[in-house]
Amino acid sequence: MSKKLLFIFSILSVGIILTTVSCKKKEEAAAPVNRERVYAVVTQPASVAVLQDSIEINGEVDVKTNVAIYPEIGGKLVSLKVEVGDRVQKGQQIASVDPSKPGYSYVMNPVKSTISGVVTKVISREGATLTTSTEIVTIGDIDNLVIHANIPERNVGELKKNLAADVFFPAYPDTPFKAHITWISPVVDPASRSKQIELTLDKKDSRINTGMFPKIKLYTTVYEGYIAVPDDAVVTRAEQDYVFVVKGNIASRVPVRKLITIDNTTLISEGLAIGDNIVIDGMDVLVDGSKVNLVER
Repeated sequence: MSKKLLFIFSILSVGIILTTVSCKKKEEAAAPVNRERVYAVVTQPASVAVLQDSIEINGEVDVKTNVAIYPEIGGKLVSLKVEVGDRVQKGQQIASVDPSKPGYSYVMNPVKSTISGVVTKVISREGATLTTSTEIVTIGDIDNLVIHANIPERNVGELKKNLAADVFFPAYPDTPFKAHITWISPVVDPASRSKQIELTLDKKDSRINTGMFPKIKLYTTVYEGYIAVPDDAVVTRAEQDYVFVVKGNIASRVPVRKLITIDNTTLISEGLAIGDNIVIDGMDVLVDGSKVNLVER
């Protein structure tokens, strides 16, 4: 072989080698790195909490004692001596009725209050013709106010006297007025499928008047001895509830049974033990056996 051909052959061999090495480096650079993903999560230890359930309903302020006043004899109402808001005493005359008829003249018949209190309604006005069953006014004891509310039938099993409640009025939206149950109806109303209750305010307050419509938060069942977790920490998949528990740097999916959720806190009746390190943030991307990195919120 001539020196010229040998030189050309050497040059070609070096080019092939360089091309092969370059392609191999590119393939190695393009090949994916097999790294296992690690998820950042926030955890907290499982602990026992005491929670109280509640019912939120509407109510109406009324007087505890409300009495309708009727005439003792029929006739024309010729004089009405009181208006709404007037305070009267038991036995005080509030009206006069003329029982006279054409051709007959009778003595005026006085109408007297049967209780002490405040006039809350005026039903009949002067000039009206009354019978003994016609109401003239309603008198109530506004010093003793109560709140009436209706409880749905599904909740009546939780009712008992002295249950506490917070009462909120539109005029004072940020002020909870304390009250408690003093009476429970013995029957369920067949039309509304509810049972009426009566609440009494723990303290009298001049800001509260008859006719107001408050919102009531009635505290019912107390749950004790159960592990409590944030509601968001419970993940539901295929109709099964789970919580992720971290040991070391591995998150395990643990089946749990929920008891009840109150104010975004869920009580767990089965599946967790006190001290279990549960994931409370970042659980949505986890699977059983995921590697995790604990971070602070």
